[in-house]
Amino acid sequence: MPDSLWSEYKNAEGRTYWSNSKTKQSVWEKPDELRTPFERALAKTDWKQYTSKDRPYYVNSYTKETKWDLPDELVNLKRKVDREEAYQEERETRRRKGLPSPTPPPRTPSPTRSISPSNDNAMVSYTAPLPPRAKTPPPRWPVGGFLKYEDAESAFMKLLAFFDIDETITWEDTLRKIITHELYKSLETLAEKKDAFAKYQRKIVDDRLAAKAERVEKLRPALLALFASNREIKSWSTAKTANRVFRGNRMWESAKEDEREAILDGYTRDMRLKEETEARDTRTRNLESLNALIRTLEITVSTRWRQAHDLVVSSSAFKADADLEKVDTVDILDVYDNYARELEKEHEEESRKFRISKVREARKARDGFKELLSELRDKGEMTGRSKWMDLYPRIRDDERYLALLGKTGSNPLELWMDAVDDLEEETERAAEKINKGLAGIEKKVEAETSWEEFEAWVKEAHLETMIDVKLRKEVHAMITAKLKQAAADEIRRAERKRRHRIDDLRYALKTTKITVEMSYEDAVPLMKDLPEYTDIDAEEDRRAAFDKYIRRMKEKIQDAAEAEASTSTKRESRRRDVDEDDPMDGGRSKEKDRKKDKYRDEGGDGERRKDKESGREYSGRRGDGYGDERRSSGLEREKSGRRDSRGLGEGRGSIEVDDRESKRRRMSSVPHSANGAGDTEKEAGEVEEGEI
Repeated sequence: MPDSLWSEYKNAEGRTYWSNSKTKQSVWEKPDELRTPFERALAKTDWKQYTSKDRPYYVNSYTKETKWDLPDELVNLKRKVDREEAYQEERETRRRKGLPSPTPPPRTPSPTRSISPSNDNAMVSYTAPLPPRAKTPPPRWPVGGFLKYEDAESAFMKLLAFFDIDETITWEDTLRKIITHELYKSLETLAEKKDAFAKYQRKIVDDRLAAKAERVEKLRPALLALFASNREIKSWSTAKTANRVFRGNRMWESAKEDEREAILDGYTRDMRLKEETEARDTRTRNLESLNALIRTLEITVSTRWRQAHDLVVSSSAFKADADLEKVDTVDILDVYDNYARELEKEHEEESRKFRISKVREARKARDGFKELLSELRDKGEMTGRSKWMDLYPRIRDDERYLALLGKTGSNPLELWMDAVDDLEEETERAAEKINKGLAGIEKKVEAETSWEEFEAWVKEAHLETMIDVKLRKEVHAMITAKLKQAAADEIRRAERKRRHRIDDLRYALKTTKITVEMSYEDAVPLMKDLPEYTDIDAEEDRRAAFDKYIRRMKEKIQDAAEAEASTSTKRESRRRDVDEDDPMDGGRSKEKDRKKDKYRDEGGDGERRKDKESGREYSGRRGDGYGDERRSSGLEREKSGRRDSRGLGEGRGSIEVDDRESKRRRMSSVPHSANGAGDTEKEAGEVEEGEI
């Protein structure tokens, strides 16, 4: 065989590759011409061989199974390849010596005698060699030829048996042996001959497998008894372990390796199935016992896993059962999880029923309180103008009110607000109808309109049939109350504007040369041209502004005199202290004090006094609740007042619908002190403009 053109190399990572010196081709896979017969046969199977740390291992490319040892399939393949190599070498040797080609050795043992499992020498009798079989005479061509195809095919198969053709010999080799025999022509076509050849080889394989199965079945009872009698054979034992345990045992060593391995595999497989079945049954029984045990313990929906585990393992029933003590912790956890889920479902169901019952109770309580409000409405004790503080004493001891306290949903106050809002909306709708009807007869409700006069107008407009008398009374009360409130608000705003104008004039007088010695009549010529003076129509208001201004000027003069006297007293005290403390100063301190007095007289201290007085004036103005910015906003307030007056005049006799929130603020139950504070602020003149 010529030298191969392929050479083996390794890269920097230690991986092997092959390079062709002629074609300069490099491949990672080993070329076919460098492979051994076994490697070429291995390439045709599903198994691939790899190397890890100089140790080969095998991977099935179809099942992805990995093995360090040679798989059984490859073991048989290697034996077959080795036999074929040995046969080829022997045939080549005989060919060189001029001898006939050897007959391939049989791959299965010769037929054996039957054995009895009870016989101690069963294995010996099974493996004893038989005498050589006599050569059968060659088949002959029958006189008259073959009349049937089956007879011709049988004769061709006998020809193959005569030449010892087995399943390992190819058709080409077989053809060289039988082509000169007369029975070669028993079948006419080449296809029939090849078909008979294939059928013959299949029969050989089937007969051999059947014979092997028969032998294994005869060996099985004896070997199974051998395995059962030895405690070292476990469900996970392998042939390697069995070879070590039964070394020297005639029965074990007399059996063929593949046969005893097959019987051992079946025995261990049965043991594993039995052990798995027993373990499964034991686990099922333990889970049932645990499930029954955990229900007897004090485990609730809030019990944690660690607490539940301690309760289970410390219980007397768990300690008394040997199988339960062997149970895995994960099985206890599974039982606990299932039981905990059941407890959670029960707890959720109870909580849901409890919530439903609470919601139902709250709904019934609300319905009862609504009935109470309806009764009060029918009796006339609750109207759209009712106050909660007036209604509360009548309902606080009623069971329907007490039953609603603390319930979910709307509380009594909210339900009362809704009822009052509904009544007020109903009253407002009725008032709108009445106003339209009265406008048709040119009547207009005023604040002083009496109920009798209002009722007469309604009848004149033919509205008495559309609106019942109770609702008409509510409409009359609501309209007159709103008109009276609007009138009171108008008076309050006018009084506030009057005070603002007086203050504006008082501040404007600072720009004039009015002195504290002047009387009002003497000061009129000095202030009559001021815009703030002309804005005031009432003479008493002008005099009030003048009096305030003069009074404030006198207070400033008095404050300045008191401050000067206090300053002089402190200065004299300091001078005496200096004279007493430093008699050697030679009058320098007195001279310094005289200079300071002169500086203050010339304006230094006067400026500070002016700043001080200015600050007092500003703070005084702020203390009075007014600022300089009020003068600049006087015109704006005047315009706003005119707008308010126009809006009030246009709104007399009409129903202005307040927003729901303002109604609730007026009607809701608030502390009496809070309501009182609000009224005080309005009375003090702090009601915002445009409130109505």
